[in-house]
This record gives sequence, structure tokens and C-alpha cells, in this order.
Amino acid sequence: MIFGYFLGPLLVLAMTSVAASYYLTFYRTYDDIVNQRVFLTMLPLLSVIPMALSNIIIGILVGKTRTKQGKARPYILMAAPLLLVSGILVFCIPYLSLGVRMVWMAVTYNLFAAIANPIYGTSHYLMVSLSTRDLDQRGRLSVISNIPAVAGNGLISSIVMPLILGWINSASGNDVTQNRWQMVMTVFAVLAFVGCVLEYFFTRERITEEDMVEPEGETTYSSSTKELQTDKTRSNIQESQGGSRRKNSDSVAAQRTGAKSAPAVPSTLEQLKAAASDSYWWIIIIFYLLYQAGVMFKGGYVFNIFCHEFFQEVHIFGMTLTADMAQSVLALISGIPLAAGMLFIWPLTNRFGKKNMILVGCVISIVGSIVCLLAPDNFAVMLVGQTLKGLSSVPGAYIMMALFADVLDHLEAKLGYRVDGISMSVYNTVLTVVNGLAVAVFNFFYDNPALAGKAVTAFFFLGFEIIAHGILIIVVSFLNVEKKIKAEQELIAKRKKGQL
Repeated sequence: MIFGYFLGPLLVLAMTSVAASYYLTFYRTYDDIVNQRVFLTMLPLLSVIPMALSNIIIGILVGKTRTKQGKARPYILMAAPLLLVSGILVFCIPYLSLGVRMVWMAVTYNLFAAIANPIYGTSHYLMVSLSTRDLDQRGRLSVISNIPAVAGNGLISSIVMPLILGWINSASGNDVTQNRWQMVMTVFAVLAFVGCVLEYFFTRERITEEDMVEPEGETTYSSSTKELQTDKTRSNIQESQGGSRRKNSDSVAAQRTGAKSAPAVPSTLEQLKAAASDSYWWIIIIFYLLYQAGVMFKGGYVFNIFCHEFFQEVHIFGMTLTADMAQSVLALISGIPLAAGMLFIWPLTNRFGKKNMILVGCVISIVGSIVCLLAPDNFAVMLVGQTLKGLSSVPGAYIMMALFADVLDHLEAKLGYRVDGISMSVYNTVLTVVNGLAVAVFNFFYDNPALAGKAVTAFFFLGFEIIAHGILIIVVSFLNVEKKIKAEQELIAKRKKGQL
């Protein structure tokens, strides 16, 4: 658990969150690129297309993969060299003409965002649902495995990185500034490589293994034909080879021995239609769409701009803070309840339920946003509001993936087969599209000379989540998957034992 579900993902998500949050901040060190205002808006916007397609393809591949290592873990290992190379190339831009540099930025960013990151993300976020069916273990594992995501976005991207930015921005010229960016991101990329290797070797897909080995040793998967056959079935087939061919020899032999034939695996489109016919599945997707949009609008890039707009110089408790230091302090204050939440969230969840804790988090988030909007230029008020915002993030950060795993089990009980791959494909596609659109939309309004930068930043950083989480309170109230999950898991177990 320490190496596979905590340390490994922490090293990877630290790099991916910093790269995704600050690549535009780095690009803004090039004055001629900044003058091309359309480029900084269109790059994240147009990159959504290959990123979405990539997530769909990778999700389908993961769903179809069957190896002794599992369906998701091989892709974690595959992502290691890709994250290393792409993470370095995004920030190592050659000193060539403007046009060449713009092409370099577009290609290398998409290598990272549309290939390397989706390969890792699709497989990584499946590990909780594929690791165990035990609800209590799954809940604890959800908390542990989500700490790296929280730390990547909170601790590293919003607290540590602004401090590093203070050193980077203290350089005497843009050349030195860019060199410092390259040094920092090379270190992050190397750590991400190590993290992928750790996660691969210290995780296990027990649910995938259920489909690889049948109970009581009566049936096995033939490595040559990929079809389910009993030992007696294979002997019957061999005996029949001298006579006439049977069109469905496996099923005929299975009937003679009393064994059951392997169910046909539905096509990807059929899996998608089946998943999309379930209301719980849609609630999960809608949740992540709105929740991730809020994460992006209050993330490192927008957060940094907000602090530069409102807190160029802050005097508090006898100290003078720069904008970057103010960001670190605000992120630290909001991060304290978020970090402490890992200690109490699961006991509370066991008592009150996952859905109810998610709803409480949305309510606290709205209250925190309102407090901040009362005086967004008052640092003391912001400290109070951000503390509430940090507390509100605890349920979504730590237990939502366990609720997603419950929905995947619910679908397996309902359909008779798992739809992990296509579900994670849609999940990652939603996150990818939201990430790209969020940055593009913010840049479009923020760079518009007709609009006030402070007002635009305040709305996206603080106001958006009031609307988004208000909608989520209504939607999530209909997510009642917890009421029947134990009975549905018993149904799955009986089905696998051939009792149904």
C-alpha cells in the first residue's frame, strides 16, 4: 500500500499536476508567445480533441487487455518512459523562430497531455475498483490512494510550486528563468518515471484475477485460443477431430460435461450503451465533470493569477508577502483541513454513508465561496473562506472513487460483466475535455481587454463552484447505490460460483 498506492502515485501525480497547471505559466515567459494571444487560448482548446480521442482509445484497450499482470497495470509501466520524455520536452523549447517554437509547444504538450498522461491516468484510477471487493478495504484504499492526488494538486502544485516560482522568477532575465523551469521539470519527470515503476510492482488486480482463474480448478483460460474450456472439453474436441467438425465444439462438449460456456464479451459500443442506460453511472460522470471544472478554476494556474491580481503585496502578522508567497499561505491554510481529513473521513463515512458526506462537502464549499466573495481582496477573510473550502474538498477527494467502484460493481451485478475500461475511458475523457476547456475559457475572458481581470479571476476562482456544487447537491441526492451494494456483490459471487 505504501509503495504501490501512495508513494508511486504521489511521484507521478506531483509531476502531472505541476505540468498541467503551470505549462501556460512557463509559456508566458516568452514575450512573443504572449503577444500571440490566440495561441495561448487555442492550444488548450484544440488539444482537447486528440486528448479526448486518446482517452477513448486507451480505455477501450484497457477493457480488452487480459494478462497475468492484469488489465490496467501493464499500461502503468508503459507510461513510465512516456511521462519522462514528454515531461522534459514540454519545458525544453529550442531557441528557434516563433513559428517553430509554437509547433514544438503544440506537439510536445500533446505528447504529454494526449498520450502519456491518459495512458497513466486511465490505468491508475482503475486500481481501487480492481484491487478488492471488500467494501471496508476498498474504502480505506480509496482514502490512501487519493492522498497522492490531493497532495499533487494541493501540496505540490499550490504550496511547494509557488515557492519554487519565487526562485524561478527571481532570475535576472527570461533565459535564466526558462533554464530554471527546465531544471525543475526534469527532476519532476525523473521522479514520475520512478513512481510508475513503483506503482506497477506494488499493486495487484484481484478482481481481474477472478476472471483469469475459475473456482475449484475445473476450468482454465486456454492461452492459445483465449476460450474457456474444461479438461474434459479439450479431450472431447481431440476425439472429434478424426470425424466431422462441430461448429460449436466447445459448447457441445461443455454440455456433455455439465460445464458452462464462457459468456460472450460484449463489444465496446454495447458496453457503453449498457453503462449509459444506468442513472447511477450518469450521476458519477456529471459529478466528475462539475467537480473537476471547479478544481481547474481554483488550480495552480488560475490560483496564481488570482493572487497576482488581488495580493501583489500583503501585510499580515508583521510580515510582508509577495503574490507567490500569498498563494502558498492560502493553499497551506486550505490544505490543513484537507490533509487532516484523511484521518476522520472514513469513520464518518461508515456512520453516515458516502453520498451524505459528499453532499455535506458541497454545502460547506458553497459557504466557503460566499465568505471569500464577501471580501476577495481581504487576506484575513480569504484565510477563513479557504479553510472552509479545504474542509469541503475532503469527501470528494478521498471517498468519491470508492463510490465509483460501488457503481462499477452495481453495473456488473446488473449486466453480468464489468465495464471498467469504457467507464474509465469516459471518466478520463470528461476530465480531459474539462481541463482543456476550463483553461481556454479562463484565458479567453481574462485576456479580453474589455473585461476587468480582477472580476474575471474572482468569478472563476470563487464564484463558479457556488453554481457547480449547487447543481451537484441536487444530482448526487439521487445516488442510492450504497443501499443494495452488499446484496449485489453476493449476487456476483454466486454467479461466479455457478450457483445461478
